[in-house]
Amino acid sequence: MGKTLFDLTRDLVVALGPYQDGVATGGSTSTLVDSVELTQDDDFWNGGTVWINYDAGGAGAAPQGEYSVVSDFTASSDTASLRSTLTAAIGAGDRYTIARKRYPLNVLVSKINEVLLSIPIEKTDTTTITIAVDDTEYSLPSDVWDLKQVWIGDGADANNWQLLDDWRVQKSATGTANVLIFGRQFATSTDVKLVYLTYHQTLRVATDKLDDSIHADRVIYNAAVGCLLWRKAKVGESDSSLNELLNYFQNLAAQMNSQFAVNYPRRAAKTIHLTMP
Repeated sequence: MGKTLFDLTRDLVVALGPYQDGVATGGSTSTLVDSVELTQDDDFWNGGTVWINYDAGGAGAAPQGEYSVVSDFTASSDTASLRSTLTAAIGAGDRYTIARKRYPLNVLVSKINEVLLSIPIEKTDTTTITIAVDDTEYSLPSDVWDLKQVWIGDGADANNWQLLDDWRVQKSATGTANVLIFGRQFATSTDVKLVYLTYHQTLRVATDKLDDSIHADRVIYNAAVGCLLWRKAKVGESDSSLNELLNYFQNLAAQMNSQFAVNYPRRAAKTIHLTMP
């Protein structure tokens, strides 16, 4: 099962710290109560984030996998009020993670998506192009960033694909899909498969998933660098620990980038087709 935005944001704040894990003693769709661990002063958790890691029922039901920003913390009742209502009530025994507003949820999400923009993903398309009579030019899918391979099939055997080399891409005006130009005409029964690089979808809600080709640690440690740079720009040199942390996470990110680099498909080498006299 792929990592979700819920997993990535929680794991990111756990890597950065500080955070606190706990077991709820009660709650509702808009509150978290923990009379054991949430014993801090009024407003201590304001602006922070709560992640519900485990539903006490054990069936993975809501609110497990949901998060919300803390709008207010009341010390007298050990209660964190949530800005966004969860889809089910927090109950006694539910496990959670809570972090203060040092790294707000919107910053965690933003830095994760910034990392994803720097890591193209592979995509395969077998539906966009349909061969037509007397036509060798076809609009590519709008999300093609770099077309790597074009395959043709006979339409009868799903496994009978042949890698094609005589094609080129013609650049179109900005905002218009580029055009794939074949070097020859194919029968209308021919299937076309495109293998290309595209950008990862933007992760917006807790259930949005990370593409399986990208290792989660690569995202987390690179996003940690982004969060620390954001924090340093915000507070300057008043936090003496930032430079040491930044150096630590930059080294980890470089290691992850090398260890979990994505293997992309290579474009087929061009073959020279000779016509015999």
